[in-house]
Amino acid sequence: MPVRKLAAALAAAATAPALITAPAAQPSPAPVLAATETPAVAPWSGQSYSLMTSGGKLIGFGAAVSGTVTPGASPIVGVAATPDGKGAWIAEADGAVLTVGDAVSHGSLLGLHLAKPIVGIAADPATGGYWLVASDGGVFSFDAPFFGSTGGIDLWRPIVGMAATADGLGYRLVASDGGVFDFGDATFYGSMGGVPLNKPVVGIATAPSGGYWLVASDGGVFSFDAPFYGSTGNLALWAPVVGLDPAPGGGYWLVASDGGVFSFDAPFWGSAAPLGQQVVGMATEQGGYLNPLRAVADLTPERIDQGVDYAGGGPIYALGDGVVLNTTNSGWPGGAFISYRLLDGPAAGLVVYDAENIVPSVQVGQQVDDQTVLGTLVDSYPDLETGWATQTGSGQAAAGAAGLWSASTDNDNVPTVYGENFSALLSQLGAPPGLSLGTPVGTLPAGWPAW
Repeated sequence: MPVRKLAAALAAAATAPALITAPAAQPSPAPVLAATETPAVAPWSGQSYSLMTSGGKLIGFGAAVSGTVTPGASPIVGVAATPDGKGAWIAEADGAVLTVGDAVSHGSLLGLHLAKPIVGIAADPATGGYWLVASDGGVFSFDAPFFGSTGGIDLWRPIVGMAATADGLGYRLVASDGGVFDFGDATFYGSMGGVPLNKPVVGIATAPSGGYWLVASDGGVFSFDAPFYGSTGNLALWAPVVGLDPAPGGGYWLVASDGGVFSFDAPFWGSAAPLGQQVVGMATEQGGYLNPLRAVADLTPERIDQGVDYAGGGPIYALGDGVVLNTTNSGWPGGAFISYRLLDGPAAGLVVYDAENIVPSVQVGQQVDDQTVLGTLVDSYPDLETGWATQTGSGQAAAGAAGLWSASTDNDNVPTVYGENFSALLSQLGAPPGLSLGTPVGTLPAGWPAW
């Protein structure tokens, strides 16, 4: 950050209270879900979370990742999910970085002399690397670009958190007095610096709007170019709030040090309060999926074969973030074969296909997400077949490439394990499952996601 810009930000933090959205009526803390209860949202929709305990347990709720690490001599201070949601990086105060799931270590500060302890970690959504931040605002980059820090600035209060911008080309730091410092492409929308606070600020989170939220230890939430969904600022909490994480579908969660979770316009999956463990942070599930058939009129499930067959008419969406590999294949009835590789979520790297009587509206190489219409299904024979395709992008169903499909299995309506698996995913997302008319044939490769 240029010195002039930093000085202006410091001055603003010290003298100009930010405009805060007027508080709405505060909801009561959500109850702990019983084991049989489920929220009215699919667990693979990208709207679940993991809680990090001081003892090294990452406790997943919904579809979020779980795991255990062995803490070192230094306390755990933060957690950040990997871009595909299948792992997490865990930071300790001495700069050590531990990994869970598919998280890969890009380095740490363990063994180096630090002027101040590490207080947080943020994942770079662009590179898959991460940043560590110390209480003096020193920023340490690991396979992530360095945009600046406050390490050489005499701060009034210590830095307590860090949040990356959505594109990974910037980040913001927040101090316990609510002062906000922006770097890279992060825009400064205001801060709580200079404003009397009931309790210190403990975290910052980037909103989908590009703005940000600050959260205090009493659960007070301060919105800057971001919607205000509520807070626990007027509630008597059993333990202090330690963080806020946004829900991909809107809203946010607050988490307290006793593991209590407070949901505001976000699904509540449960809390760690009954476990009696100290919680230091939260990581949200990444790369969620939505029902791709949600807008198809008169959607009617048919047999499960290589994939799942459906009748109906209307737009077909992508499951989630991906890149288009194919749009046609003359070997399929109707000639359409749209395939795209998923870039994140539990099935990151796998390829989905939508084939047969579809009019494609995407091109090879196009980036798609869960709001992208891939094509329009025509409500007549041969209707739709959707499922898992080969990862090579060859325009072939994975079941066929595995030798599980032939003219006889076609005639006998034999389901494959690939079709059954894809039907289960669609069912989780809210689509009607396909019709299984026999015993599934085949075996899925090791590590294939189960739904």
